[in-house]
Amino acid sequence: MLSLFFNGGVFMWLLLIIAISIIILSIKKAIDLFGSKISDPNHLEKGINAIIFWGGVSLVVGFLAHFWGLQLAMMAISHANDISPTIVANGFAVSLITIIFGMLIFLFSAIIWFIFRWQYKKLTA
Repeated sequence: MLSLFFNGGVFMWLLLIIAISIIILSIKKAIDLFGSKISDPNHLEKGINAIIFWGGVSLVVGFLAHFWGLQLAMMAISHANDISPTIVANGFAVSLITIIFGMLIFLFSAIIWFIFRWQYKKLTA
C-alpha cells in the first residue's frame, strides 16, 4: 500500500492532506451529533457539507493528477524513438493510482456525510 502511495506522485500528498482534513472534520461533527446535547440546529448543521465538499475535491484532484501524468507521458513518448507497449501500459496503470485514491476518499466522505445528515435530520425533527 505504501508503494502505491509513493508511485502515485506528488498529488498523493495533497490527497493525503484532504483525507486527514475529512477525518478531522468527521470526528468533530461526530462528537457534536452523537455525543453532546447541543440544541442549536445551526451549530449542528455547520460543517456537515464541508465533508462532502472536500471529498469531491479529492475526486477532482485524482482526475487532475491522472491527466497531468498522461500529458507528461505523452510528451516523453513523443520525444523517444522506441517505446515498448509494456512501458506505456505500466505508466498508464501508475497514473490510475490517484483516481483510485481520490474515489476512495470521496466514497468515504459521502458515506460519512449521509450518516451525519441522517442524524442531523433525526435530531432536528
